[in-house]
Amino acid sequence: MYTYKNLVEQVIAENKTTLLAVDENEISQLMDEICKAKTIQLYAMGRMQLSVRAFAMRLKHMGFDSYVVYDTTTPCIGEGDLLIVHCGVTNVELNIIKLAKEAGARIALLTAHPENEHGGYADLTVRVPGQIFGGAEEVASIQPMSSLLEQSLFLFVDIITMLLIEKTGISLDEMKKRHTNLEGLPHKFA
Repeated sequence: MYTYKNLVEQVIAENKTTLLAVDENEISQLMDEICKAKTIQLYAMGRMQLSVRAFAMRLKHMGFDSYVVYDTTTPCIGEGDLLIVHCGVTNVELNIIKLAKEAGARIALLTAHPENEHGGYADLTVRVPGQIFGGAEEVASIQPMSSLLEQSLFLFVDIITMLLIEKTGISLDEMKKRHTNLEGLPHKFA
């Protein structure tokens, strides 16, 4: 039987193993693609979309022109743009990748399975090997379904954000100025 504390230890250990397995050359390529893109559009389904939305927000805070695919304010995608897809294993994602590729966008895939058909369309893939199907090439998890990959992608994009802050020289004050001011925070916290 599990206890809260040993589950915390196991979940953190799974995420650490997954994140440390990511190739730093792939990370560097991803950051280069982000920095040169006119606009950045991000896509994922279900719980994976939580990491997409979080990353799109941080990219906006850093001054990148970023959007979540299918939001009402998302523009058309084309030459010079970057589509970042989290997970990249479903037919829905494959269709979006193909449409973006046809429009001339570059494709970055953050996935446990860069070897699949989706990866064949990508200009770059970043292998984040958290469990999704339970295959031998994935980091095994005691967690249900694809929880490990979902968590790892969220942590991964937050780490990429910190690396991009360093790479671009963006200050936290600049980022704060781009954050919404409609939260109603007391002045001492704003």
